[in-house]
Amino acid sequence: MDKRRSPARAKVSRDAGGAAKKAARQTVRLADKIEQESREEVLLSADKTEITLDIDGHSLKFTNLNKVFYPADGYTKRDVINFYAAVADLLVPHLQGRPLSLKRYPNGIDQDYFFQKNASGFPDWLHREELADDEDLKTRVICDDKASLLYLANLGCIDQNPYMSRMETLGHPDFILIDLDPYHCGYDRIVEAAQLLREKLRLIGLTGYPKTTGGNGMHIYVPVEPIYSSMQTRQFAEILARWVAAERPDLFTTPRMVSAREKGKVYFDYMQNASRKTISAPYVLRAYPGAPVATPLKWEEVVPGLKPQQFHIANVLRRFERVGDLFAGVLSKPQELGPALERLSAAMG
Repeated sequence: MDKRRSPARAKVSRDAGGAAKKAARQTVRLADKIEQESREEVLLSADKTEITLDIDGHSLKFTNLNKVFYPADGYTKRDVINFYAAVADLLVPHLQGRPLSLKRYPNGIDQDYFFQKNASGFPDWLHREELADDEDLKTRVICDDKASLLYLANLGCIDQNPYMSRMETLGHPDFILIDLDPYHCGYDRIVEAAQLLREKLRLIGLTGYPKTTGGNGMHIYVPVEPIYSSMQTRQFAEILARWVAAERPDLFTTPRMVSAREKGKVYFDYMQNASRKTISAPYVLRAYPGAPVATPLKWEEVVPGLKPQQFHIANVLRRFERVGDLFAGVLSKPQELGPALERLSAAMG
């Protein structure tokens, strides 16, 4: 296990006992607030700190449910598990068959976290596969169902970070990732960059699907047939990056080295398209204050004034019920790159 220290956090109250009592008082209010955002009842009620339930034929024990995972907001481990129970039908199809990188926050986002690189000691029913990792074999978890998702949430896996490919086509991603991050600029610049890339994708006959990352950036998924290598998808992303950067040098910066990037611009990180890279899935919580959620968007929502922080644990469930899976096309509409490359070559002259 790779143990790391989180960045500096808000000052912790000296009165730990008082903070715990305050958090306990907040639990019922927060659970009720989240429940009101969904038409379904929550899985875990606020009257128990530990409970064993049958989830799709598997016995799961949920523990330490009053533990505060988001100190600034008061959200508890119970809230995190209830959230994943509510979004499982949307999220699980985007995780099925994909090895996960497990990042565990056993004591919440303000405390130490660690990467569990080898899934030992897990129940037999949980899908695992042995994969080569830096010349060693590591056992990776694969989240194929709701029970697996909730088991991982109980371990303190606040977000889920899958491979860009599935086990049956492991060396061949089924989407190209356009990863846009602000480099000393506001989110409106991200919006401008995303819309330009949408235009370019349409010009070469491809469709992209945008989502907030839950952090400061934006992801655009371009679904492809799983017949291209990670190197090929990275090369395609690099061509896109250089194309838009050449056209709009005032908007994009592409150097890998941070010191070489230009401030006030959008960093197009095409290098994220790499073998065994993991990325935060759609519909997952992120380990940041406010409990933001990586949220798929309609393109008409990608407009100035958009803020990723506006999508969070307390309000997204109603949205998801209303709009459904805006990322369904990522799973069902793979695209071939051959015709797109011909159009791209013609467009670039």
